[in-house]
Amino acid sequence: MSDKKQNILKVVGLAVGLPSSILSIFILVYILMDKEIISETAALIMILLIIASTFFLMVRYAIKK
Repeated sequence: MSDKKQNILKVVGLAVGLPSSILSIFILVYILMDKEIISETAALIMILLIIASTFFLMVRYAIKK
């Protein structure tokens, strides 16, 4: 398989996995907040970092030649 097709498959895989990643991190953060292990600010930062890193990987693989 060519390098270009592999990159497209990586982007599609990340795009398909994004909703489940958001849902799972939300559930994890909710449980940690409920047990008062982390604060609301830390929870928000965790969620945003996961989403931002996924988008970063999608763009990186899409631009990669």
